[in-house]
This record gives sequence, structure tokens and C-alpha cells, in this order.
Amino acid sequence: MACIDLAHWIGWLRDQSLPLWAEAGYDPASGSFVESLGMDGAPQQAVPRRVMVQARQIHAFATAAENGWCPAGAEMVLRAGDAMIAHYALSDGNDGWAFSCNQHGGIVDDRRDLYAQAFVLLALAALIRFDPQPRYVALVTRTLGFLDRAMAHPSGGYAENWPSPILPRRQNPHMHLLEALLALQETGHCGDLGPRITALITLFDQRFFSPADSVLTEFYDTDLAPKNPERRFEPGHHFEWDWLMVRATALIDLPTDASARRLLHSGLRGIDHNGHVAKEMGPDGPTSLSRRLWCSMEAVKALSLPSGQIDQPQGVAKVLTAAWQDFIAPALPGGWLDLVDNGGSPLVDAIPARSLYHICTALHF
Repeated sequence: MACIDLAHWIGWLRDQSLPLWAEAGYDPASGSFVESLGMDGAPQQAVPRRVMVQARQIHAFATAAENGWCPAGAEMVLRAGDAMIAHYALSDGNDGWAFSCNQHGGIVDDRRDLYAQAFVLLALAALIRFDPQPRYVALVTRTLGFLDRAMAHPSGGYAENWPSPILPRRQNPHMHLLEALLALQETGHCGDLGPRITALITLFDQRFFSPADSVLTEFYDTDLAPKNPERRFEPGHHFEWDWLMVRATALIDLPTDASARRLLHSGLRGIDHNGHVAKEMGPDGPTSLSRRLWCSMEAVKALSLPSGQIDQPQGVAKVLTAAWQDFIAPALPGGWLDLVDNGGSPLVDAIPARSLYHICTALHF
């Protein structure tokens, strides 16, 4: 297959994907984004809409507007931001953001999920970039205050869920909280978030990353003891952390973190000679018989960094080409197959909105 380069992906995103999600993927009656599309492109209106998806779509369209891929993106971001605030922001004496709403904006699930709170903060950063209103900054302050007051955990980091704690605890929500804090710091409107950023990187160094085998553990018990006897890891999350560490080092003048290089080297074990990215790896090779779109997009981000280009000069081109073949070419124009088996056959019956975040972020260089 001919090489599918970055320009080809951006052309598809601009001309096919963003128009699809701005029309079929957006519900003007409620001002919110649908959770998913059918494989025929029809919006799945009845599926509850998670605040995480609203926030990720706001971030995606903000990225698209900033890059000139979607001229109407800025207006959509602000409209969707107002709807997210109106439907999901809670003021029940505890604050935080509800997990999901129905298509009319009624709350379906009011639990506070750490992963979702992190993405709301990322969306607020996008809103502040377009319009630094005091109310957006106040919502950042209120959300961070809620996390500190209600979800901070005595063993470090934050609980997965509030008000009912759940296990296992995960590194993943903390990773996205770091992403959000970096984006908020970059706005210059939210005070000095350097101490919070440093605290999360310290948590990574002390709890999440094992220097013995350069593996990022995904799951933990209540005290953040790793639950990973098989030493499995997800290359996609290695690539995400590497990308964030490099950003953090540049933004708040941290010393160069050797862990980032080790993360990248471990993650590269998950890319085969054709550019396919494994969903999960073990000490002896891939442990999963399927591949996911987001893993490839995170590989693109890491391989686009100077360190990634040194390690694999042709890596971005190979991953983009393999991902196009696996996830884009067989799908509805503008859509994708989010999950395929190792032979490329689809393992899904819908197109999830959440993947647009990974695509837009990967192409934003």
C-alpha cells in the first residue's frame, strides 16, 4: 500500500470527518454531542451522553479550529461548552460534574468520575483559549477544589469515583489530569499550576512507573500497590506519558526526565515492522488479538517528538499508513473502525465519538 502521510490524514479530517461530526455527531436541540454514530453514520440519539465525550469533542473541535481545519469550530466549541456547563455542572453542595445525561440534558448518572473530571478541565482550557471569561476560570478553580476536597486519596493521587469508591485504582485518569493541567497552565489565566503538575509527575515516578522493567502499570489496589503480576502494559499509554513528560519539562522547567525515554523505548516494542501498534504487551510480546485506533494515534504523537524521530525516523509514516489501512479505509467516509482483530476485521458495531480527540491531538503539530 502507498504511504499515507500526515497531509492525507489532515485532508480526510478536514473534508470528511469533521463535517460528519459537526452535523450527524452534534445535536443542536440540546447543544451537545452524540455519544456515537451507527456504522451507517446515523446518530445514536438514545445512548446516554457522558460528560467525558462532551469534553473530548470540545477539545477536538478547538484543536481543529486552531489549525484551520474547521472554520466554524470556535463557535461550536463555545456553544457546546455552554451546554456542558448547563447540563453537567453540579451545585449540590459537593460540586463536580455529572457522569452522563440523556439527549434532553437530564442527568442519568450523577457520580463523579475522576477520568471525566480530568477531561472537563481539558475542555475548560479550550474554552478559556477562545474566550477567557471569568466564569470559565471560576469553574476550573471550583473543579480543582472539589477534587482536593472530595477525591484526594491518603495514599496519593485521587480516588476513581465519588461518592462510592471503586477498585481498581488506575494511572490513566491521573495521566489525563496532567494533560488538563498542562493545557490550563498554557492559557496563562489559571494561576500557577506548576506545583500540581510536579505532584503528578512525582506520583508517576514513585508509584506508576517501574524502573526495574520500564513498565507503566495500569491497575492498583487502594494503597496504590501495583496489580500486575504478569507485567503487562499498554504501549498507547507509554506513548501518552512520554508526550506529556516532554511537554511538562518544557513548560515548567523540570529537569529532563529519563523515565520518558524509557517509556518510549518500552512502547516501541509494541509497534511491528509494518507500523501496527499492539493494544497490550507482555514480557514475551503482544497479549491481545486486537488493535485499537487510539493506540496508533498516541504512537504518532510520541514518534513526532524529536526523541521519537531519532529512535524511528520512518515511524510516523509507517504508523499512519497502517492505521489508515486498519481503521479508516474500510469505514464510512469520515468515520472509523475503532477496534479490529489482527486480521483487520471489525469488532465494533458503532463509531464512538471519543476517538476524534485522539485523532485531532495526534495531527496537531
